[in-house]
Amino acid sequence: MVTRKKSPLIKGIAASPGLAFGEARVIFKWEHSIEERIVPASGVNAEIARLDKAVEETLVELERWRKSAGQKIGGPVAKIFDTQVMIACDHDFLNKVKDEIKSSRKNAEYVYSMLVENSLTPLRMSGDDYMRQMVYDIEAVSRRIISHLIGLGEHAETQFPPGCIFVAQEFTPAEVLSLYERHAAGIVTSGGSAISHMALVARSLLIPTVVGAVQSHLKIKSGDRVVIDGDNGTVSINPGDAEWKELHKHKTQLTTRHISMLQNLPEFPPRTADGVAIDVAANIDLPGPVDQILSQHKVGVGLYRTEFLYLQNGSFPAEDKQFLVYDAVVSKYYPQPVVIRTFDLGSDKYFMNEHQVKEGNPALGWRGIRAALDMPKIFKDQLRAILRASHRGNVKILLPMVADISELKKALDLIKRAMVELRQKSIKFDRAIEVGVMIEVPSAAVAAELMAERVAFFSIGSNDLTQYTLAADRDNERLARIFNPLHPAVLRLIEISIAAARRRNIPIAMCGEMSGDIIAIPLLIGLGITQLSMNPSKLPAACRLITKLNYQKTVELAAAIMKMKTLKEIEARLLDYNMLLK
Repeated sequence: MVTRKKSPLIKGIAASPGLAFGEARVIFKWEHSIEERIVPASGVNAEIARLDKAVEETLVELERWRKSAGQKIGGPVAKIFDTQVMIACDHDFLNKVKDEIKSSRKNAEYVYSMLVENSLTPLRMSGDDYMRQMVYDIEAVSRRIISHLIGLGEHAETQFPPGCIFVAQEFTPAEVLSLYERHAAGIVTSGGSAISHMALVARSLLIPTVVGAVQSHLKIKSGDRVVIDGDNGTVSINPGDAEWKELHKHKTQLTTRHISMLQNLPEFPPRTADGVAIDVAANIDLPGPVDQILSQHKVGVGLYRTEFLYLQNGSFPAEDKQFLVYDAVVSKYYPQPVVIRTFDLGSDKYFMNEHQVKEGNPALGWRGIRAALDMPKIFKDQLRAILRASHRGNVKILLPMVADISELKKALDLIKRAMVELRQKSIKFDRAIEVGVMIEVPSAAVAAELMAERVAFFSIGSNDLTQYTLAADRDNERLARIFNPLHPAVLRLIEISIAAARRRNIPIAMCGEMSGDIIAIPLLIGLGITQLSMNPSKLPAACRLITKLNYQKTVELAAAIMKMKTLKEIEARLLDYNMLLK
């Protein structure tokens, strides 16, 4: 953990992990002064031809970006650009523009920009995530088309030195790719969310990124020295020389370097000083460069999130499309295990369609397994796709947000039905595939004994378990002092879950943020967690720590901690223990 001093700090949303520092380059979205001109009747066809040419040039650019995304990240991410291609090719809208050019006899760029603005006005008023993303996409495409119409061509952004931190109100996925090619050190945006397309691309490209840092594009000036922490969602502006030097020492915290440092570890999986192997795995979502690095070092996947498939497409992909994505990831990691979590979407994540449900508190509402059981066809499509990808024998299925044993029974029944359907079609799959549940709500922990009778493994989601146990929204800054997975109540639920797993002789993993916290790791190992699955950027530090631990002493540490009554006592004891290891 980096010690912060008193440089101005902006709090945002952690969108892509890693620590980055560099000189800021603030990008203001250019807004051209578009001249309104009356064209002669003889010039109308020429205006329409200019529009067609500008659209064609834009499509060439988008196709180039799509190809680049496919090469650098993978097919699923490249599909983000499909939306922008569809917008550029919207024939109904383009015909409307052409009709307006003919009737008004005004120049193409003026008519085009006017009609785009008219269409965006109601969309900008929407509070829906999908509609906001659509506004960004339409604006991005429109800027490109207008740029060609006024003769500027592709946005000229090539005059920045490598290692800059780019700041803007918002970036598009194409712009993030462009920044990556110019060796951007990091990205900060005033708007956006961790599930936006640009955040997904930044995460795939391992660019440390903070989004939702309010007015950062106004508070930061080009030339400012900036440090961003993509793990904690903070942006430091012009830190003093001492702090700057201190932060430089943490350059190795950059994600790619963290991962490459695995090569220098004595062995993987890591062993404690007294020789106990600790199973350490990675949490991943979007396929990307990180997969290749991890698979080369024989790191397994303890949590593969599948929500991005829905978020990218705005709908649930068909079984065959899902199978191709899952199979590609599973084959890349083979023979290491890959734990695939079924869709874990809250009502606030669904786009404007039949699945959208307005809820006052989406975190406590229609999400995870609840939504899946209410959409059995969609759920079975995903289950069949996962089962088909399991034919090598290294896949496990993880069910999220299970709060009641009846939910688990229904989910297991659907898995059996999916297996029957595949058998009837003579499609290969792993008939002994293991199914586990997430322990992330208090009721699941309390009922862990009942759950353990029916599943092959547990995986604790510490973020949600803490949130629901302490009734503290983990994204609410005002509740940051309350939200702490080391709280005695949370630890007791973890202890109950571990005890149930042990009695039924099934493994129990930890896959939340707590699993990568070097302060908490000795406690988790001592309590009996059998696998730590974490963000890839956390792996090197965690592995190095494990080699310093004595397993028996972690057991004694855990026993002492579980007798403590306050968070303050627990934190102090763990901090002392960690300090003694150095």
